[in-house]
Amino acid sequence: MTPIETVTAFIAHWNSGDMEAMYDLCAEDVVWHNIPMEPIAGKPAMRAAVEGFMANVSQCDWQVHAIAANGATVLTERTDGFTFTNGRRATIRVMGTFECDAERRIIAWRDYFDMLEFQREFAGA
Repeated sequence: MTPIETVTAFIAHWNSGDMEAMYDLCAEDVVWHNIPMEPIAGKPAMRAAVEGFMANVSQCDWQVHAIAANGATVLTERTDGFTFTNGRRATIRVMGTFECDAERRIIAWRDYFDMLEFQREFAGA
């Protein structure tokens, strides 16, 4: 796969709820950094963070508006949609940067978003 294909598959796995396939696209030492928050290092820590985040989420609908690559680095412009277990929906605007290793696994994932928008959208979730 190309780096863009890796990232596209990664997002598709979030949307389908196939988290194991999503984790398979990540390196063991992956670093996930939602820039307003502290980074999460390593696949076990990422798994724990995702499980905690998804505890009240029943479905994801991430829409990619633009995607571009420069070598192994992929940039995305997205709207990340979430449906909570109580039926409420939230969306946040996101710019994401993904870095892939030689095996096309994601080694770094940074998402940039407005923390106030996130807090407003996720309030009461």
